[in-house]
Amino acid sequence: MAKKLRFILVILFFTIIGMLSVFQSTEVKANQIDALSEATDGLNTTPDNIGLDPNLFTFGDFSDYGTKNMAVMQDENGRTTGSSLKKAIRMTYFKSEKAAIWSNVAGGNYVDIRKKQTLSLWVYFGPKKHKTLGDGFGDGMAFVLQNSPAGVKAFSNKNGAIGGGETLGVWGIDNDGGVKDPAKIASTAIQNSWALEFDTNSNNSADPGAANSFDVGNSSQQHIAYGYPGYSGTYTAINPFLSSQTYFKMNHQGFNPVTFNDGQWHHLTLTWNPLTFKITYMFNDKNPDGSKGTNPVVSTSSKVEADSFGGHDSMPDNKLRWGFTSTTGDSYEANLIAFESIPSSVEADIDSDIEDTTQNKTIKTDSTDKSVNSNDNLNINYNLKYDSGKDKWDGIEANLTLPDKITYTNGDSNQVIGKVTYDDGSADEPIYASELSGNTVKHTLAKGLFTTTPTNAKITIYGKANNVNSDTAIDSVRSNFKSEVLIQDADTPDFTIKKSKPINLSIDQSNITVKSSEDANITGKVAYIDGSTVTNADVNVHATLNGTAMDTFPLSQNSTASGQLNLTIPSAKLTQEKNTLTVYVEDKNGNVSTSSTVLITKSGGLNLKVDDYSFGAINQATSSMLVPRSGLWNIIVNDSREDDIKSPWYLSVTTSGLYNGSNPFKGNVIYRNSNGVENIISNEKSAMIASGHKTQSGNQSTNVGQSWNDAEGIMLRTSGFNTQGLYSGKMNWTLSDTI
Repeated sequence: MAKKLRFILVILFFTIIGMLSVFQSTEVKANQIDALSEATDGLNTTPDNIGLDPNLFTFGDFSDYGTKNMAVMQDENGRTTGSSLKKAIRMTYFKSEKAAIWSNVAGGNYVDIRKKQTLSLWVYFGPKKHKTLGDGFGDGMAFVLQNSPAGVKAFSNKNGAIGGGETLGVWGIDNDGGVKDPAKIASTAIQNSWALEFDTNSNNSADPGAANSFDVGNSSQQHIAYGYPGYSGTYTAINPFLSSQTYFKMNHQGFNPVTFNDGQWHHLTLTWNPLTFKITYMFNDKNPDGSKGTNPVVSTSSKVEADSFGGHDSMPDNKLRWGFTSTTGDSYEANLIAFESIPSSVEADIDSDIEDTTQNKTIKTDSTDKSVNSNDNLNINYNLKYDSGKDKWDGIEANLTLPDKITYTNGDSNQVIGKVTYDDGSADEPIYASELSGNTVKHTLAKGLFTTTPTNAKITIYGKANNVNSDTAIDSVRSNFKSEVLIQDADTPDFTIKKSKPINLSIDQSNITVKSSEDANITGKVAYIDGSTVTNADVNVHATLNGTAMDTFPLSQNSTASGQLNLTIPSAKLTQEKNTLTVYVEDKNGNVSTSSTVLITKSGGLNLKVDDYSFGAINQATSSMLVPRSGLWNIIVNDSREDDIKSPWYLSVTTSGLYNGSNPFKGNVIYRNSNGVENIISNEKSAMIASGHKTQSGNQSTNVGQSWNDAEGIMLRTSGFNTQGLYSGKMNWTLSDTI
């Protein structure tokens, strides 16, 4: 029995082992299927993007490494072949994989370090949990700028053995505890490069030779950081206590902890500044639905020197190859990439501002004063500028989300609610009310932008701030601009609509009479309808006399009492017998009163009455002859000033000349005095034609024209032969009691 029992146990033992072997094999297969499914799930939720032109990219060449490059381009159905338009790049998706994809520099895809360059894209790192439990996430991806002699073969490698795991395909390989020189680690990285890593797996083992220690000392598992893979200073050697072996940790720059594995696409914007030689990255600056990211991660590098890429001599065309690398080890994740812009294709800027045409001010994101008043007229502006690139920015579809609490109409009978203005001098392109739905406008620009005009376009939507009952904060909103070569966003500035605060002006006089030498004193009261105290220094007085605007002044200039208006009109400005004064006030917040009108009558003064008049006909003209007046010219000066007035009056005249249609009279209007002296009358030269004193009580009337004989007064002097026809013009008379 004992032998039989042992025999049975042996059989059972081997049976269990066999079952375990079968089970493990089945689990591996299921994991890979589930992993591929996770990548497909991510692909199905890809945000809007410009797609992929295969001619602009080159897959990393792994022919020297004896392994497969897992990077593929997929269409919206997940296919890698049979479709011309690719939607996203899938890097790695399962365990122990390597991937690299590079820009095709010869095909026109590169970073030009002489120009501003922007790369806008979406990245995906898998769901919150794997469909098959038990495996973690790793290892991530890296964005790489490089000028490596290896070109598209560039990848972490050591003596031809390709790097995996913590290298992300770009950093050095630390798999030998006997290596103590950081330069040897750096020599296995991609040379002449700068990398931004998206590390989804914490490498914290501190085990020499395990190639799993680059993140020792970092409190966060997942993070973004940048550095120079081929620079020895990127790596620090550490000897564990009582060990002759060494491991290396990586000196991260711009370190930011981030959660990547959440089943969401994450937006990334990378910008190269050619003036500062710095790279700025913004992560999560945009949500998958297109809205503005609430807590973006933003970091700007230190100055990136040309030596980092082998020096200027190795970059005669100032172009760098860019791309992505990715690796996985014992863990896996779906790593996907989708683009909104390619740096060398189109580089463009879009910004937005709000123009308050009522207050004549413009609100920008960084403005100090960001308030408008209820009922102010507003222009919502979007400024599009083409900077550089090899492609025309054409077919721009503007999907505008407009700020709230604004009524978007200008009362145009043609229902035009906005316009597009190009910098080529062409007529404005109308935007119609039919393109407005709620607070959104969808309009495709009729013209593309390029290096030749038009280079800029300004989209303007007309609006009017609503009348609000309390100061109301209006949030920034994001608009999207889409084309086949570029997808970009612009955010309106946030601002505040201030509560309407009606202000009232009450004038004490509506009709007043003053003597000819007397000033007119106007008084009144300024008050807020809600009873608020009026601060005189904050209120400006606007006045117009006989249609001419007077100088604006603060209420405090002539009064210290709150709301008291004191306005003095000098006698010299009251040039008419009946003078019309219009007054309104405006406070510093743009609240405006209604206008009040005062009629100011001068009880005594000077006034002029002139009839129409003409010159005689010319039957036979010489090149220089006098043309007399025709008929009696009544030029009547009425002097009703006070009887004891001593000052004389003076009458002068100017003219812009005589014309027969567009033909000017060849000659001049002149004034000829009793001594035969002639003075030319023109716009530039006025002629004094009469003066007088008051010599009697009451109104004294003088008809200046009656005192002229046929040889004096206003006449014409020809200077050439004139074409036949009727000539006419206008004369401007000035009557005053001062010279």
